[in-house]
Amino acid sequence: MKSILAIAFACASLFAGVALAQNVRIGNATANDTQAAANDKLAELITKYSNGKLKATAHHGESLGNNGQMIRGLQAGSIHGMVFPAGFMSSVVPELAMFDLPFLLPGAPAGITAFTAQSKAAELMKEEASKKGILILGFHGIGPQSFLTNFPVNKLADIQGKKFRVIPSPPRVGAYQDWGAVARPMELGEVYTSLQQGTLDGMENPPDVIFKMKLHEAAKYYTITEHFAFVSNVIVSKRWVDGLPKDLQAAVTRAGQETVKFADQAYTKSQNDSLESLKKAATVTTMPAAELAKMKDLAQKGVWKRMEADPARGKVVKMLAEDVARFTKK
Repeated sequence: MKSILAIAFACASLFAGVALAQNVRIGNATANDTQAAANDKLAELITKYSNGKLKATAHHGESLGNNGQMIRGLQAGSIHGMVFPAGFMSSVVPELAMFDLPFLLPGAPAGITAFTAQSKAAELMKEEASKKGILILGFHGIGPQSFLTNFPVNKLADIQGKKFRVIPSPPRVGAYQDWGAVARPMELGEVYTSLQQGTLDGMENPPDVIFKMKLHEAAKYYTITEHFAFVSNVIVSKRWVDGLPKDLQAAVTRAGQETVKFADQAYTKSQNDSLESLKKAATVTTMPAAELAKMKDLAQKGVWKRMEADPARGKVVKMLAEDVARFTKK
C-alpha cells in the first residue's frame, strides 16, 4: 500500500511540475534568415535559463500576424517576445524611429551594437517603450541597407519617381521624399509579389534578408549605398514579465542579453556571406561617391533638419548627435 501511495505521490509531483511549464510565444515576420535564427535563440535561452518552467517556441513567417499585429499582441501579453527591427515600433514608440536617420550609424553589425550599448538616446528609448508595455532587453546591429531594384541604379536621379518599400518610420519616409522617390510602407511578406507585379520598383535591406528570402529573384539589381543601418531590438511583453516570479524575470533578461551577443556575431557572418552569394545571383554595384554625397546633403538639409525641429523628436536627435560625437572619440 505504501509503495502504491509513493508511486502516486511521485506521479502527482511529476504532473504538477509539467503543469507549471508555461508556453511562451516568440513572434517573427521573417523566415529562414538570421532574424529567424535570433528568435529561435531567444526561445531556446528562455527555456534553458528558466529550467523548463517557461517553454518558449518561435513562430516564423508572420504565422502570428504581421509586425503591427504582433506588437499589439505583445502589449496585451498574448505574444511574449520578438527580435526584429526597431523601426517597426515607431508608431508605438516614436523615439525609436530616430535610429533610422540616414547615414547616422556605422554599417557593420558589431559597430551598431557597440554604438547602442553606449547610447544615452537608447536608454531613453527603453524608458519610453516600457511606458507602452514593451521591455527592450537590448539592441543589436543587423547591418547596412542598400537598394534592391528591378532597374539599374548608377546615380541619384535613377531612383527619382520610383516606388520603394520602406519600414513605416518617419526618417525613412522623409529621406525618400528628399531624394525624390516615392516611399511605400509595406509589410515584408507583401514585397516579393509587389516587386514581381511592378507595384513596387525597389526596396532596401541588408544582403542577409534579401538573399535568404530570395527577394533577388524578383528584382535583380543590388546597389550598395548603405544609406541606412538596421538596428534590431530584443523585446518582451512587460505585462507578461511583470507577472513572473523574480527568478523567471532574471531568466528572461539573461536570455535577452545573450541573444544580443548571438545576433551580433551571427549577423556579421551572415551579411558577409550573403553579399558574396548575391554577387553570384544578381547584379551588384556600388553607388559612386559623388552620388552618395548628394544623397547625404539632401538628407541633412531635409529630414535631419525636420526631425531636429520637431518638438517630439528634437531631444532624441540631439542626444543621438551627442552619442555619435562620444562614440567616434573612442
